[in-house]
Amino acid sequence: MAVGTTISDVFSSSPFALLEEHMAACARCVAKLEDYFEAAQAGNWKRATQLQAEIAQLEDDADQLKRDVRKNLPRGLWMSVSRADLLELVRMQDKIANSTKDVVGLSLGRELAFPKKLDKSLFKYIQTVVDSVNTMVEVVQATRELSRGAFGARQTQAIMARVAGVEKHERKSDEMQSKLRAKLRDHEEKLSPIDAIFLYQLLSEIGEIANSAEKAAHRAQIIANS
Repeated sequence: MAVGTTISDVFSSSPFALLEEHMAACARCVAKLEDYFEAAQAGNWKRATQLQAEIAQLEDDADQLKRDVRKNLPRGLWMSVSRADLLELVRMQDKIANSTKDVVGLSLGRELAFPKKLDKSLFKYIQTVVDSVNTMVEVVQATRELSRGAFGARQTQAIMARVAGVEKHERKSDEMQSKLRAKLRDHEEKLSPIDAIFLYQLLSEIGEIANSAEKAAHRAQIIANS
């Protein structure tokens, strides 16, 4: 068999298209967070319940795509990257959707809402987390595109720039979370002790979405450098 044909067969079986589709599904899940918290902060728990169901369905869609990626990874073929690295990348991407589902489940389960005076800071925090995930989508898109060029130096630098963008958003989300915790502490006396505990946990869980995006970006970086 000619070398050119072999390489063509390999790239036609490339898992990066499915990885990109899976990451996009995870991002669609995260994109619902702002709508959910708008409903929660307004005390509209009927609407919040509807959005929780939508997020759960999107998380299920991402799970199905995760299974498709695992099922369709080439076996016994030469690949330019490690199969184990690809499996780890899809696992880390999937944590983004899982964490989003956990966040709304925690909030809805106790009908938790933050003090209204935190609204502005809260939604800026959520937007930063969403930005981290959207930038991770760009990382995977770039990884798919650049895999066709066997990850040359110039192409790899383009991925690194996008990874740096995810890191920037994650650091910003950490800073915002710290400030929100301080603001929440000022309102503790107006909250039940149990609600206060869960609200702090909720802030941490929201931040975990950005953390997962950063970890996934680092795994894509490893793939690009392999």
